[in-house]
Amino acid sequence: METEIRKLADRMVLGKDTSWAMGLGSFDWVPGVGLHGIYLAYEATGDERYRNYLVDWIETYLSQAHEKLTVNSTAPLMTVLDIWGKTKKADYLRVCEDIAQYIVTDAPRTANGGLEHTVTEAVAGFREQIWADTLFMVCIFLAKLGCVSDPNYAAFARQQLAIHLNYLEDKQDHLYYHGWSQAAQSHLSGIKWGRANAWVLYSGMAILDTLGAFDGRDAMVEKLRQHAAALAGVQRADGTFGTILNDADAYSELSATAGIVAGLAYGMRTGVLDSTYREACERGLAAVGSAINDAGELTGVSSGTPILPDAQAYKTVPIEPTLYGQALGIAAFVQMAKL
Repeated sequence: METEIRKLADRMVLGKDTSWAMGLGSFDWVPGVGLHGIYLAYEATGDERYRNYLVDWIETYLSQAHEKLTVNSTAPLMTVLDIWGKTKKADYLRVCEDIAQYIVTDAPRTANGGLEHTVTEAVAGFREQIWADTLFMVCIFLAKLGCVSDPNYAAFARQQLAIHLNYLEDKQDHLYYHGWSQAAQSHLSGIKWGRANAWVLYSGMAILDTLGAFDGRDAMVEKLRQHAAALAGVQRADGTFGTILNDADAYSELSATAGIVAGLAYGMRTGVLDSTYREACERGLAAVGSAINDAGELTGVSSGTPILPDAQAYKTVPIEPTLYGQALGIAAFVQMAKL
C-alpha cells in the first residue's frame, strides 16, 4: 500500500498547481485536507520529504490564518497542530489556540447550537445551516487541541459531533444528509451525498479515537455503527459508492469511496466496528487503487459541492483531480494498512 500512498502524496508535494482544486497556495479548506493527507503519508512512510514540505508550507502560509476566520479555513490547523507535536514551535500552537478560541466563542452558530457552515468563497452565506463537512474542517482539530491545551475545546468538539449526528442522520435508514437548515427545519434538497457521509464517518471515528472515554460516547458509537451498516448496504458491486448514495443513476464518486473505506477501517482498527466490514473495505480500496492514474491523481472525484437544489444538480457536478481526493485516498490506504 505504500506505493499508492506515495503516488498520491507525491502528486501534491511535487505539483506546481495554482488551481482551486489542486493548488496548495492558500490557507483554506482544500489545501487543509490535502495537508492532512501529506501528514498521513509522512506517518506511514517516515519519509522526511513530507515532513519538510509541511514545515515549509506552515512557515509560508501560517501568517494567513487570521485573514478569513471561517469554519472551512480552519482545516489546515489540524496539520499545523500535528507538526507542532513534532517541532514544539510556540507560534504554531499559539495560532491554533487563537483560532480555536474564535471558533468556540465567536463563530456563528445556528439556533440549535451547531456551528454555522462558513466559507471563504465569495458566495451567499449559509445562515442557520449545518453541514457534514464541518466535522472534518473543525472538529477533529478541536478534539486534538483539547487533549494538549484547554479541555473546553474537546468538550466543544464532542458537542458539535452530537449535534451533527442528530440533525443530519435519516433516522429511518441511518444514512446522512448533506446539511440541515435550522431556519427552514429541513434538510434542504434532502440529498444523501456520498462525500458528506465520508466526512461524517471518518471524522466521527477520528474524534472518538482522540477523546477516548466521555459521557455520551456510547450513543455516538451506536449511531456510527448504524451508519456503517447502512453504508455497507449501499456499496455498489464494483466497490464504489455513489455521489448520491441511494440513487443508482448517480455516478460513482471516488473521494466518497475512499473516505468511507477510511472511516470503516478506522472503526475496525479502534474497536468501534467489528471485522465484518473488512470485505467491503477491501472491495472499496481496490476501486480506489484502480482509479489512481499514471500521474498519481485519484480520478473520479467530484469538484466542490455546496448543498445543491436537487438530485440532478449533484449528478452533474464536474469531475476533476482535487487535493481532498488525494488526501482521502491516502487515508483509505493508511487506515487499511494499520489493520
